[in-house]
Amino acid sequence: MPQNILVVEDDRSVQSLISYKLKNSGFEVHLASNGAEALEFLAKNTVDLILADLMMPVMSGKEFLVAVKKNDSTKDIPVVILTAKTLENEVIEGLAMGADDYIKKPFSPAELIARVRNVLSRVKH
Repeated sequence: MPQNILVVEDDRSVQSLISYKLKNSGFEVHLASNGAEALEFLAKNTVDLILADLMMPVMSGKEFLVAVKKNDSTKDIPVVILTAKTLENEVIEGLAMGADDYIKKPFSPAELIARVRNVLSRVKH
């Protein structure tokens, strides 16, 4: 059974690229264009991993990450941040808030898949 990944990204072209790469790598992909939409999805569905942008409308990625990690039913879902915010203190802050990995945009699609698989394999062990 394929693993489910929720992609939370407001840029449709980036969302499409990520979705395409994940589906071609055997993952089931669900899409949300902001944190609030993603939380609504998570209230009714479970996923194996969340890929989330930080800069989004309605609810920022940081607010979303905090909400996911505070909720007992979602706190154990690994979250990978995917963002153009690449300063060292921003990366450290994201990891300190509970992110399992941090991918900087622009990203290599092959690196994205490798990091997703790496996080998922750590969670299984």
